[in-house]
Amino acid sequence: MLRMPAKYPVDRSSFAEIIEGKFLYVDKTDLVYELVTGIKYCFLSRPRRFGKSLLTSTLESYFKGRRNLFVGLKIDALETDWEMHPVFRFDLSAENYDSVEKVRGKIDYYLSRWEREYGCDCKGSISVRFMSLIEKAFLQSGKKVVVLIDEYDKPLLDTLDKSELHDTVREELRGFYSVLKASDEFVRFVFLTGVTKFNKVSIFSGLNNLRDISLSPAYNAICGITQKEMYEYFRESVDVLAANTGNSVQKIWDDLKTRYDGYHFAESGEDIYNPISVLYAFAEQRLRNYWFATATPGFLIRLITTYHFELSEFDGAQRSADQLSDISNLTTDIVPLLYQTGYLTIKGYDETTERYTLGYPNTEVSKSLWNSLAGYFFPKNVRNGVFDTLKFINDVNHGDVESFMVRLKSLFASATSETEPDKEVHFQNMMAIVVWMLGYEARTEIHSAGGRCDMILMTSDYIYIFEFKIDGSAKNAISQIKEKGYMHPYMIDPRKKVLIGAVFSTVTRTLDSWIIENID
Repeated sequence: MLRMPAKYPVDRSSFAEIIEGKFLYVDKTDLVYELVTGIKYCFLSRPRRFGKSLLTSTLESYFKGRRNLFVGLKIDALETDWEMHPVFRFDLSAENYDSVEKVRGKIDYYLSRWEREYGCDCKGSISVRFMSLIEKAFLQSGKKVVVLIDEYDKPLLDTLDKSELHDTVREELRGFYSVLKASDEFVRFVFLTGVTKFNKVSIFSGLNNLRDISLSPAYNAICGITQKEMYEYFRESVDVLAANTGNSVQKIWDDLKTRYDGYHFAESGEDIYNPISVLYAFAEQRLRNYWFATATPGFLIRLITTYHFELSEFDGAQRSADQLSDISNLTTDIVPLLYQTGYLTIKGYDETTERYTLGYPNTEVSKSLWNSLAGYFFPKNVRNGVFDTLKFINDVNHGDVESFMVRLKSLFASATSETEPDKEVHFQNMMAIVVWMLGYEARTEIHSAGGRCDMILMTSDYIYIFEFKIDGSAKNAISQIKEKGYMHPYMIDPRKKVLIGAVFSTVTRTLDSWIIENID
């Protein structure tokens, strides 16, 4: 095996440690310079494990005047002053916030340390202490203060499913962050990062001049890795990975792009690679789903399944900028949270309607997310038992619909202990996951002149048109397909058309009956 050409900082987010340890660093310092010279109050939203902490650490080193760390980097040719400022950096990520006391305790940990450093005998609430500390640091140093808050929203995300605690935490943070506006005369720069955007979270109501750069084309690439940067920093790494895995160099480039690329955080700009996955792939010398493994969306899976969101509506969803920033209605719209957490990304933008089209960024995200959903609807013991993939595929490919439906009934019946069906969408989601596990691409809730068909499944020889009913009549389901003309768009297609009207029972929690009709 060839030796790796670089040290990859897979478990490091300290800028100083990366530079001093001679780890590979993708130089973003020109964007850092643009940021600190053009904005005073700044907010950036990016998914977890996407480089926000490294960016925050870079800002910390810059404002502490540690010029030696930036020698040879882009900012070295731009900055001439290198002033030292008092820097208060909070990292709210490393805590499980199951009480408001945990929030206060985390902030108190930082305040107490800085109070000792500046000899500040502050009394009162954390907000009063923070305000006193900022003024004390300014008066003592003669320099305005820099405040960096990494993962500001972690306490809010941890309490999303506990509404009363969530409101209490939000009010606590609102009071704490209001200090930043009140201390404006002593402040040089404020930078906050998080997963969720602030617009409707309403904890920054006092910071009306807080600039959100999350959807700014100018800062699209401030976190993550562009294709140009991949060629500049990882060309030798790709050569080594290709040699060590027995693949061609082009195949490695193609696989990296398919698996890890595809993020967009603005209506224009370059594709962005997931940085943690890229670094792990080179460090481990194999391509795996690294980001998803470190950021498994347990709370997202719970929300999706609890409120019965239709899985087919995620890919291709359209939202405005305001809607993407609004996570206040998670029981009715989970798409903004899927975008903010990195499971969806921007795929297009319509200037006329000012709406973004969203989709899965890459195969790492799409396959891993669907696999997690499959794990909820169909536990592993079920998938390894009654779910014989080859037999299902054989039925579909050869038009043996009766056998397919019998197998499906058995599968659904075996999954009842993990599911709580009360809506048609629940069974539609189960069907969509089955089709995904079989490796087919199903189209659900397809619009036609007559209405919306529940699901279309296509193979090389067949077009299957499904309509589902809850505790209803299979005959009515078949009649609806015909009356609404769901098959009409496909009538000139030479493939065989099969109509399936199926009924799900909320009593037996599986398929109850079905009717199959072949269309000549």
